[in-house]
Amino acid sequence: MQGILKYGVTLGTLMLSASLFAQSTVTVYSQNTAPGDLFSNSGGTNQGYDFTRPNWRYNNVRGGGAVGIRTNYPRSGNGSVYFNTTSGTGKADIEYFVDPVSVVGNFAPNPSNPNSIMGTLGQLSHLSYEWYRDSNSTVTNYLHPVIRLGILRVNSDNSVNTGYLIFERAYNQGTVAVPTNQWIAEDIFASNYKLWATASLGFGDPNVDINNVLKTISGWLTAANSANATLYVVSVNAGVGSGWNGMFKGAVDNITFGFNGQYTTYNFEVVPEPASMLALGSGLASLMALRRRRKV
Repeated sequence: MQGILKYGVTLGTLMLSASLFAQSTVTVYSQNTAPGDLFSNSGGTNQGYDFTRPNWRYNNVRGGGAVGIRTNYPRSGNGSVYFNTTSGTGKADIEYFVDPVSVVGNFAPNPSNPNSIMGTLGQLSHLSYEWYRDSNSTVTNYLHPVIRLGILRVNSDNSVNTGYLIFERAYNQGTVAVPTNQWIAEDIFASNYKLWATASLGFGDPNVDINNVLKTISGWLTAANSANATLYVVSVNAGVGSGWNGMFKGAVDNITFGFNGQYTTYNFEVVPEPASMLALGSGLASLMALRRRRKV
């Protein structure tokens, strides 16, 4: 009993805590074998790419930005989501939708499907990810891959606004240089981080007064309630660029999000070479044969 009661935690409490949350891990594979995918768009209009994996899309790519699940910066396996921009016009994202549809080559939630809504912001219970900045990057030293929530704001008169709530370290820990050449884990809920809202959400213009549109998730719920509006989550997005002058190289992995205690971690990996899959199959067959011989 002494071990069970150590630190004031009972077995019943541990069992209850475990029952409150249900976690799963999903591996999202690249479309191509090593070194993986690389989708780029030199034009000035956002473009996306369906790499034939459910829900996830390479998205909002423009100005020479590039994105793909690749082997450049492996994490939790052989890959991660790689980003590269070469100028201030470059941008590249990866984005999750329940039911993505292409709108002039870029992806958005299906407006005809109510199930495109993942949940309300108030139901969101988990949001975290890992990011990596290569030391060869020349953009301002506090910039890193960000995580965003795609938000649908429904107002009391049934009018709507759409935009993003965005996490960046600079708006939480100041404009200090971020670590390079190492993986950094960020948990938005555990750290009670603030997210800033794009002007399109209707709460204000971050270029005019960032303090008016920089709030914790609970702060955004209070702001929406005061405006008689409801905020719905319609996508989860990670990416880089848009006004980042210079070159950036980096990655994200292990994007985790969920609602009402149910959450999933998405681990991004490069699809194995066919020969590797054959070798794996042969190895499993040999193991099964060995087990059968031992039983004889």
